[in-house]
Amino acid sequence: MPSAYSRVAPFAVLHFLILCLVPGTAPSDPMTMDEVVANAPTAKEIALFEELVEWIGDEEAVTALGEASLRRVIQARPASFDVFRSYLDDPIRHQRLNAVPYGEEIRLAAERHGVDGLLIAAIVEVESSFDPCAVSHRGAVGLMQVMPGTAGSTDYVRLSDPELNVDLGTRYLHHLLGLYEGDLALALAAYNAGPANVRRYGGLPPFRETQRYVDRVLGLYVDHHREVWHSSETLEELGLAPAAS
Repeated sequence: MPSAYSRVAPFAVLHFLILCLVPGTAPSDPMTMDEVVANAPTAKEIALFEELVEWIGDEEAVTALGEASLRRVIQARPASFDVFRSYLDDPIRHQRLNAVPYGEEIRLAAERHGVDGLLIAAIVEVESSFDPCAVSHRGAVGLMQVMPGTAGSTDYVRLSDPELNVDLGTRYLHHLLGLYEGDLALALAAYNAGPANVRRYGGLPPFRETQRYVDRVLGLYVDHHREVWHSSETLEELGLAPAAS
């Protein structure tokens, strides 16, 4: 755990986190101290909180989770990762998207297809570095590097339109997330190398390009969510705000 964050995990703070961040469990009124004591957290809940603090920390904190790649860390700690990325403060998330090129197009496509806009932003950055006119050596076009065959079009100019391109790419990503039951690594691998290769190898293909692609997207995705946390007041409420230098 990074030294910049204090190790604070009193029962009241822990229950605030678990009850307020897990959908459908937030109490209508704050718990009394008697209720807090009566509902003392389990060892599993405490471990979840401590893992979450590591996700919230800086880049060194995630590195400290293990020598394995970020995708393996996510697979090893899915519960804490899901709580980490389920923190929904829409104004701050929108502010984060507004800080990236074509953030409005990304936000609209995300809402239309039910995909996290911060994930789309990470894919766009890795795919095209936010260049709507980018064309790969394989003929993929635009911000999300949409293949004309997949889009049912050979009109490169039309596919370079940011709004259309992001919409098509996000719709395809939504399909892949459904196909792999929300498994980010497999969905991203299929986006890069195709579902046929994921099926052929029974999981993440052994291609260095694809593995680097998945790790880069996940790294940016985690960074976006960490910025959302750091832009909120929740860290102070949890006693986890960075210590004054």
